[in-house]
Amino acid sequence: MLIICFKLIIKQMKNLLILFIIFFLCSCEKSWYHEYVIINDTDYNVTISAYDTDVNPTFNSDVITINPGSSYSVLKGNGLNADYHGVFTIGEIDSVVIIFNNERSIIQTCNFEYGDACKFDRNIMDYNNESDFVKTKKGKSQGKQEYRFTYTITEEDYNNAVPIED
Repeated sequence: MLIICFKLIIKQMKNLLILFIIFFLCSCEKSWYHEYVIINDTDYNVTISAYDTDVNPTFNSDVITINPGSSYSVLKGNGLNADYHGVFTIGEIDSVVIIFNNERSIIQTCNFEYGDACKFDRNIMDYNNESDFVKTKKGKSQGKQEYRFTYTITEEDYNNAVPIED
C-alpha cells in the first residue's frame, strides 16, 4: 500500500513539474521587432562608417554602403534577448562619418558613450529624434508595438557636407 501511495505521489510530482515547465515557457516575454531604415535620396554613393572613439575604429567599426536612390534596412529584436537599437551592429556608437562618392563628408562625433545623446543637426545615431527619424507604427507582435524608424539622406545633406581633401 505504501508503495502504491509513493508511486501516485511521484506521478503527481511529475505532472506538477510538467505543468510548471509549460507555464514557464508560456509566460516568458517574447521578442518583437523594430525596423531601422536609411534611405539614400541622392545621386551619390553613400558610405556610412560608425564606430566608438574609445576603441580602435579599424577593429570596431560598422560600415554601411547605400547606392543612389536605394535604401538599407535592418530588423532589430526587442523584449527577450533584445538587440542594440538603431541601424548599426555595434552598441556603443559615438561617431559616424557619412561619405558621398568619396568627395564630400559629414562627420558626427562626440564624447558621450552613445551618440544618440549628442546634439547634432540630423543626428543619424539618434533613432528617437522625431525630426530626423520618422517613426511609424508597423503593427503589433505578441501584443507589443512595432515601429519603423526611417532616416533619409538628402541632397541638402550632400550640399552641407565638407569636401574631402586629398
